[in-house]
Amino acid sequence: MIAIDLVNVSNFILKNISLHIEPSSVHTVMGPNGAGKTTLLKVIAGLTKYTGKVLFNGTPVDTTPPWRREIGYLPQTNALFPHMTVLENVLFGLKNRGLSSSEAKHVAKYYLELLGAYELRDRYPLKLSWGEQRKVALARALAVRPKVLLLDEPFSGLHYDYRVQLVKLLEKILKEEKVTTVVVTHDLDEVTLISSTYTLLVDGKQLYSGELRGLLSAISQHLYYMNVYECTLEEVEKPGFALIKCGEIVLSVLLDPLYQEAVKGCTLAVTIPYNKVVLRALDGSPRGINSFRGRITCVKPLGNGLKLVKVNVENLVVNVLSSSAPATSEVTVEFPPGDLKVIPITR
Repeated sequence: MIAIDLVNVSNFILKNISLHIEPSSVHTVMGPNGAGKTTLLKVIAGLTKYTGKVLFNGTPVDTTPPWRREIGYLPQTNALFPHMTVLENVLFGLKNRGLSSSEAKHVAKYYLELLGAYELRDRYPLKLSWGEQRKVALARALAVRPKVLLLDEPFSGLHYDYRVQLVKLLEKILKEEKVTTVVVTHDLDEVTLISSTYTLLVDGKQLYSGELRGLLSAISQHLYYMNVYECTLEEVEKPGFALIKCGEIVLSVLLDPLYQEAVKGCTLAVTIPYNKVVLRALDGSPRGINSFRGRITCVKPLGNGLKLVKVNVENLVVNVLSSSAPATSEVTVEFPPGDLKVIPITR
C-alpha cells in the first residue's frame, strides 16, 4: 500500500502543488479543461518534467523511471495497440514484467473476466465500441498489479448503461485490490461513489484539497460555470424521482440509480451547469416545473456575445450563461430536471 506525497511540484502548467494521498484511498482531481489535471497524473507517473518532489511512502521517486514506479495508467485516449488483439494488449505489460506466458495469460484472463470483456479477447480495438475499449484499457492497467492506479476521465464518453456498470465494477475492484488510486475528472457524477478525498485545480493552481463538502464550497467560489447547492432530500415521490429543498426553494429532480439508496433527510449536492439554466423575462407568475421568480444582480460580459448573468432566487445565487440578458431585472429562472445532477453527501 502506497502513500503519495507531492511537495512543491511545478512545471509548465502546475504551480507549487503540495498534496498528500493516503494509502489504498481514492483521490479525485477535478477542474476545468486546461487546469493541469492530466499533467498531475503524468507527474506522478514520471511521464513529464517537473520541479519539486514526488514521494511514495516517504521515498522520493523523482529519478525513478516510469516503468519502475509500478504504475497502472488509464489514459483518456485508451491508447490500445490497434494491431494487437484485446488479449495481446493486456498481455503486453505482463510479459514486460517478466511473467511466463502461462502466468500472463492467467492474469489477463482474470481481469478481462472481472470487467466482463473476456469474450472480446480475439477482437481488435478498432472493432470495439468506446465502452468496450475502456474496459480493455482498464483491464490492462489493473493486470500489472500496480501499487498506484491513475485514471484519466475513466467514465467520459460512455453510454449510460456502460457508465453505471463501470462505476459499480470499479467500486468493487478498488475495495478488493486496495490500490492507491488517483482519478481525474471534470464532472462529479460518479466519482463520489468511489472517492474519499478531492483536489480542485484551476489554471494549474491547487485551490482546495480535502473532503467532498469543502470541495463543493470551493467549486461555488471558483467555478462560475457550475452551480452547486447543498440541499436536503424532502420526499421520494416515486422510484427515481424526488423533491429536494435547496435554501427556500424545492426542486423536482431525477435520482440516478447509482444513488437510489438516498433516504429522506439526507444531505445532497445538486449541480447544474450555467448553460443549462433557462432565463426568461418575467411574464406573470412562473409556471411549470422548477420555475422560480428571481432578480438579476449582475451581468458580466464573457466574450463572443455571451454574458454571465447572476440571479438571486430566494437568496440562492444562480449563474446563467446568456446571449442576451432580459431588459428588466425581474426574471423567471427554470431548472430543467434532466440537467440537475444529485450527489449524496451524507446517507
